[in-house]
Amino acid sequence: MKLANRIATLAAVGVVVAGLGQAGWFAGLWLVVNASSPVADLWLPVALQVGLTLVIAAAVGFGAHRQLAELRRSLALLEDQAAALEQGRFVLVEEPPCDEVATLSHRANAAVRQLQQTLATQPASPVDALRRCAPADPDTGVDSRFTFLRKLTERLADRQGPETALVVVRLLGERQPAGTDADPPPPEHTLAELLRTYPARVAGAFVGRLGERDFALCLPVHGEADETAGSLMAAIQVAPGRLRCVIAAADHLGGLSLGSTLAMVDAAIGRAEGAGVGHVECRSGRDGHPQAADTAMRKAIVDALRGAQVQLGEFPVLDAQGELLHLECPMRLRMPGSERYEPASAWLAVASRYRLMTQIDLTGLELALAACAGDGRARCVHVSAESLATAGFVSAVRSRLEAQPVAARQLWIEISEVSFERLPPRLRNAGTVWRRCGARVGIEHAGAALRSLVRVGDLDLDYVKVDAGFVQGVSADAGQRERAHALVAFAHEMGARVIAEGADDPGDLQALWELGFDGATGKAATQRWQHSDGTTAAAAQAMSPV
Repeated sequence: MKLANRIATLAAVGVVVAGLGQAGWFAGLWLVVNASSPVADLWLPVALQVGLTLVIAAAVGFGAHRQLAELRRSLALLEDQAAALEQGRFVLVEEPPCDEVATLSHRANAAVRQLQQTLATQPASPVDALRRCAPADPDTGVDSRFTFLRKLTERLADRQGPETALVVVRLLGERQPAGTDADPPPPEHTLAELLRTYPARVAGAFVGRLGERDFALCLPVHGEADETAGSLMAAIQVAPGRLRCVIAAADHLGGLSLGSTLAMVDAAIGRAEGAGVGHVECRSGRDGHPQAADTAMRKAIVDALRGAQVQLGEFPVLDAQGELLHLECPMRLRMPGSERYEPASAWLAVASRYRLMTQIDLTGLELALAACAGDGRARCVHVSAESLATAGFVSAVRSRLEAQPVAARQLWIEISEVSFERLPPRLRNAGTVWRRCGARVGIEHAGAALRSLVRVGDLDLDYVKVDAGFVQGVSADAGQRERAHALVAFAHEMGARVIAEGADDPGDLQALWELGFDGATGKAATQRWQHSDGTTAAAAQAMSPV
């Protein structure tokens, strides 16, 4: 019996020594030497219990470490799978045992298998679709819209980096008579070659295609945008094919948000286009040195918000049966002394610079909820990346949704795709919280990167709105149609609805339904809804999107 006690004591002391250090070693030695004493009889159960606890703790810690390592490995594999898809390669990943990523892995693998099956039956279609979704524009080789905007976002956010300027060229209609050029190259190819000369000479410059007609050049300097735009226009006017275009230049952009920058450039390019072929429009976004006009605009925005001089536009999004899915509701502000409600393009840059977007987004959401409660129609509002990045914004939206649960079930909330790389944790939180309150949550301007579509299931989102540049022309362009079909199949595999933006042509609208789109917005959809809803022409004009 004493021998058994001594063996048990030795085992317990071994664990105690390992866990308690020098003091435990002396205590364990004393127990071994005096195992037959009354004190040892009292301490032996305690020593055994402490030893068992340490063993269990060590086992749990080891198991947790292994599970965390497995989770990290699984997420890394999913990231590699998404990158492979962007490059047109099909990679299946091992579906992990951990519940956190098992569902996403299963969906991603299912999407890859479906694309592979499509490849087997129609060899050219998925390859063409994936190439068009690659980081580079397939026609010209410059950066795609998504890649360019990602680089621009990183450049703008780098406060220690170089200053930033942006030059955007918009091609207008048909080229002028070619003169002596027997067979000039396509205008987008000529323009891309001209723009490519800048990165070759200026370190840190990069070029991208923002849309069918728009090309952009980002420069890592300030004070040169207007001169660059002028010299570029001169080169364009003597280039083969005699291109017809306008140019917008925006300088001193360092520190501005992507939304502010794009709004500034959009306003400038719109003004240039209105002035006619060959016009150059320059803007400045001096950070920390606002011009008097910006200060006045900030005051006008604040006064409009305080005075409830705000209004939501209404633009229909229809399903294949012509039924209303929801009304897109861009925010408009009525400035003091004006009778007109201005679209976001007139004030967005200043609002973002002065950090007014959170108040604007919350105001738009409150108006949409009130309108939903009034007529029962579903409405969609946009939430900016600036608002999502603001502490407390997700909770502020939740409190408003909880206060009107019936109207909340009619509300759709969306954010631009380009924010995905910066805000995935906040997007996951927002999607989960707001959907629990009854709202639908999705992304707009999607399609530039398959990686974003892979994340739809992971971020707990309901739908994607595919950018107009990826769907326009589907009725006549086989390549465009094949790419749109691949995007629809991929998003459906992720469990999301797919809505097309910019369906302006009736033929395109019909082709979108045949491709499996769940909804569409654009001029053709608006005209169909006006006819069925009895909306007047004046009201239709007021409902045009931003």
